[in-house]
Amino acid sequence: MGWTKRQRDDAGCFGRGGGTFDVGILDIGDGVVEVRATSGDTHLGGDDFDRRIVDCLAVCSSATTASICGWTRWRCSGLARAEIEDSPAFPLTCAVQARTALHRADVPAARQALVGAQRLRHLLTYAYPHVAVQARLELVRAHIALADVAGARTPMQEIDELLTRRPGLGTLAEEAEALRAQLARQRGSPVPGASALTTAELRLLPLLSTYLSLPEITAELFLPPHTIEAEVRSVYRKLGASSRRQAVTRARDLGLLEGLSARQAKGPGTRPA
Repeated sequence: MGWTKRQRDDAGCFGRGGGTFDVGILDIGDGVVEVRATSGDTHLGGDDFDRRIVDCLAVCSSATTASICGWTRWRCSGLARAEIEDSPAFPLTCAVQARTALHRADVPAARQALVGAQRLRHLLTYAYPHVAVQARLELVRAHIALADVAGARTPMQEIDELLTRRPGLGTLAEEAEALRAQLARQRGSPVPGASALTTAELRLLPLLSTYLSLPEITAELFLPPHTIEAEVRSVYRKLGASSRRQAVTRARDLGLLEGLSARQAKGPGTRPA
């Protein structure tokens, strides 16, 4: 954008996509870009534009749906080959893949797609409010279809947090309210498993696979030690592990550490448990 790391300035950023035309006010300085405010026309092209696309995919014929899923798998693998799997678009793409796979009753493919979305869900922050909420809505629907109530509750809680920060998201807020009510009526195991890992725990997981000690991980994430310790215990519980080695092994088996990049891992290898 032309700014030096030490230069401070304000900037206006125009964004077109997801059925909206948004304007954001950014505070740039010291190598940090902070979103101060964002607003726009949430009805430009329809504020449920993405929702309509997903619904269209979900009602396609079996042959067409299979073709769409093939395209989505190609899209996901293409992003990975281009080494931009950490793009904010990736979790939403995988969420769509999961829903279309469920439409053709391909549960293994749906679960695989959900893992892909889960692995990088933490990238979808309030800086990308529309796509962050839309992707999580699709994930909640997919987990409900799989009778995974605990797995659906985690992205639903994240949606609530996003809407608190970004309340002006048009019909996305209405969709969230309806889905929240649907989730409350669901019956399933309340015991959280790997699908219920939070974004904070997913950010921590790659660091557990390195040689870094917990104090070093604490310093890397700029969090209090008691917060990291609580997150580690939660990760162990949800992965059914009793040690760091078991947790990392379980995460690798589930695909949650697949394609771990140098930016995500702060050191080589796995620390002995």
